[in-house]
Amino acid sequence: MENNFYDIHKAMTVCDTHCDTVGRLLGEGFDLDTRSDQGHVDIPRLIEGGVDVQVFACWVGKPGESIGYYAEVANKMIDALHSQLSKHTDKIDLALTLSDIRKANENGKIAVIIGIEGGQAIEDDLKLIEKYYSLGVRLMTITWGSTNWADASREPVKHNGLTDFGKDVIREMNHLGMIVDVSHSADKTVWDVLEITSDPIIASHSCAKAICDHPRNVNDDLIKAISASGGGIFINFYSEFLDENFKTQSQKGMNPEPPDISKVIEHIEYIIKVGGIESVGLGSDFDGIGSAPRGLEDVSKMPFITKLLLEKGYEKEEISKIMGDNFLRVFKQVCGEF
Repeated sequence: MENNFYDIHKAMTVCDTHCDTVGRLLGEGFDLDTRSDQGHVDIPRLIEGGVDVQVFACWVGKPGESIGYYAEVANKMIDALHSQLSKHTDKIDLALTLSDIRKANENGKIAVIIGIEGGQAIEDDLKLIEKYYSLGVRLMTITWGSTNWADASREPVKHNGLTDFGKDVIREMNHLGMIVDVSHSADKTVWDVLEITSDPIIASHSCAKAICDHPRNVNDDLIKAISASGGGIFINFYSEFLDENFKTQSQKGMNPEPPDISKVIEHIEYIIKVGGIESVGLGSDFDGIGSAPRGLEDVSKMPFITKLLLEKGYEKEEISKIMGDNFLRVFKQVCGEF
């Protein structure tokens, strides 16, 4: 391995397309710039891990609540994130376009992208998509663990994919320049999105189904189709999505040992084999997962992914694509350069 892997890692633009840390800002009231021994993500550990771009997901909860509930939760979470952005202007900046990311990183800051997790946040009102966009949201995971106007991956089929309203949502997101995220979506939902979208789409925190047969993971045909859209699959670090043995034992109520970090590399390499080097990245799901791999216990350990990829023989240019450039390409195409 040439030079120091950490220096090589730091020279790249490292992107993580999904963390659930905003929920901790509300639930625990902690400050993002305080290094914590709890959870997975804070500013000091993002810096230590060499992360340049972090998507903070605002998870609004399961469908089934009363009208207005989800918009209220979404607004509280977005406000909490804006409060942290205002408080720590020396370390984090909001990114709305690719040039915002570049400017933040050039100034030694982490670029923050706001995402919404769960399309129920729009309360079946297309105008709310535009409102969230105006508040800085640039990515939306269209469904979560339960079906809304899009069938979810772990629910019985209800709509056979997207409803007509759901199709309008995709068109509106394309129109505004908001990334469509299909993690948590049922396979037919993803196919419907791919038929409609004029932009690349991503699965922001999912893994390869061929390695771990979980409903949340992506099969080979969809890996190829998402890649063909110009998008990609961004690997989730949850042990249950990474490792078949962990999943099986966990579902039996056992307390399995988590896999080690090499399992993340295995999923990365599989996506590359099926979809190509430009179709994969990192979507940790940190602060939203119960079990992370050994050697990847929090965001500070991100450089060890670079280390293992170097040891596997990948060139720096290839690793740079995996660690962030693939997401930056999608972000530029959907959200714009300026």
